[in-house]
Amino acid sequence: MVGFGTSPSFLTAAAVVALCLTGVNARTRRHGRSAHVGDADFSTRCANMASVKMPNMSIYATEHYSANSTFSPSGPSRSYSDPVPGLAAFCRFGAEIQTSSQSKVRHSREWHLPDAGLLLWLSRFFGTRELLQIRFEVWMPDNWSRRFAMVGNGGDAGSVNYPDMSVPLTKYNFAVASTDTGHSGWANDGTFAISNPESQIDFGHRAVHLTATYSKKLIASYYGGGGASYSYWIGCSCGGRQGLKEIQLYADTFEGVLAGAGAHWLPHLHGQTYRLNAFVNKIGSTGYLTAANYATIGTEVLKQCDVLGQDKLKDGIITDPTKCSPKLEGLLCSAKGANKATCLSQAQIETMYTIWADWKSSTGLATGPGGTNYFPGFQPGSESYSSGFSVTGTPFSVAPDYFNYQVLNKTSVQPFTVDSEADFEKLLKIADDTDPGQTNANDPNIRDFLSRGKLMTYVGLADTLIPAGSTLLYYDRVKAKLGNVDESFRLFAIPGMSHCGGGNSAFNLGQASQSDISLGGNLQSANFTAKYDMILALIQWVEKNQAPDSLVGVNYVNGDKRQGVAFERL
Repeated sequence: MVGFGTSPSFLTAAAVVALCLTGVNARTRRHGRSAHVGDADFSTRCANMASVKMPNMSIYATEHYSANSTFSPSGPSRSYSDPVPGLAAFCRFGAEIQTSSQSKVRHSREWHLPDAGLLLWLSRFFGTRELLQIRFEVWMPDNWSRRFAMVGNGGDAGSVNYPDMSVPLTKYNFAVASTDTGHSGWANDGTFAISNPESQIDFGHRAVHLTATYSKKLIASYYGGGGASYSYWIGCSCGGRQGLKEIQLYADTFEGVLAGAGAHWLPHLHGQTYRLNAFVNKIGSTGYLTAANYATIGTEVLKQCDVLGQDKLKDGIITDPTKCSPKLEGLLCSAKGANKATCLSQAQIETMYTIWADWKSSTGLATGPGGTNYFPGFQPGSESYSSGFSVTGTPFSVAPDYFNYQVLNKTSVQPFTVDSEADFEKLLKIADDTDPGQTNANDPNIRDFLSRGKLMTYVGLADTLIPAGSTLLYYDRVKAKLGNVDESFRLFAIPGMSHCGGGNSAFNLGQASQSDISLGGNLQSANFTAKYDMILALIQWVEKNQAPDSLVGVNYVNGDKRQGVAFERL
């Protein structure tokens, strides 16, 4: 995968010097943090962390885990409740930080009743408590690299992201932290925000900043010696937004940021998500597209677009969908030789064209930094992953929840309805003007961070959830604002990759959300070097000033690293 520099076209591939962090690396040996300390000493040190005092902090866990342990989440974790295996020896520190004097919180009980609607309602019942707190954890390995990393969340968060803490801890030797962003719930549920502006702020940015700040101090207390030498952010989707928001508000928190497929233009992303499902691909309309229709279209798009782009190869991967404008009239039921079982109506073809097109105001109403151009459309080829494509006629629930409970301030759980696209555009303007919780992370003026840190963003050009054009547009806006940023900001656009990973391409690059090898090693790099691994490439850039011009991605046999590499691609 080649990075974007100052030119909008793909850069020429270049060799990248490898950086290997196997075993105890040079920095660890130099500081001698773990080479001569026994497990018993670390266990005692971890237990002693229970006496640490910090403002508004209540500790709930100080536990030392031996090597190859499995961590089993308990308590309020919902989205991340599966066991996390194969961990390095580490100290688990968990705490809550009070951020407000009053809040509403989710009732933790779910009732299993025959009526699914009633089940949904009761699982969203709210109670009250006097204090609003964010929950966070920091895991500190015995074999420490003197690096700190914080990992992001997905969707609307609601849990400490234990799975994403695993590989940074065990493979990269980071002390690693995560937060629930101030509420307990499912990642696809935005009802946490009901009558709760303080929780909206926690989700928007406060929880991440407090977690990073407290974690750095806790790490320094645990290890001594001045704490972490370098701090990194690793996240995708919501995690991409969180990383960008942090550097826009606080330029000195991290030295390196890896932000994938960021949901950074949140009001407009939620707007596009709702619009495409409620107005464009509306269930029951004459132009409605099913998963089978998307599969048919995807096959045709591949025929037309596969050999376009830099590689000129017919390999089942669309290298550069921005160069392709597919024509679908050959799929019309009225076309000569049409397959009557799979053919499309003109209305269905128009629906697909609208999904690919950028969203522009139907009334000329200007809102946000895009003016009347509201949000990028999906790239051709993203629809081919029909089982994961997000334009199904039912919007991802975080979108209507956002407009209901943050923009309109509805005080009870209820369906979100709007009469017309014109009315919806007016609501979008309200969202831009108010920015509830300061969730919007679309500010291109990141000069202060780029003067001291390094930013790597990445996106799959076949993203099925957040149109890839959103990430490309932010990169272009930063360049337009700041000029040449190539020394501190690189973008990697990954052909054929879906949202944060997945697809039929070489999408395993050592990015955010890697899984343990015992679970298949999804998103882990094939070789633990900066040529193949995004995190190592970022480390090398931050610490050695060797910028990554290209990366090699791989596809694993049956999606399992243990079965070997199926193919790789630059």
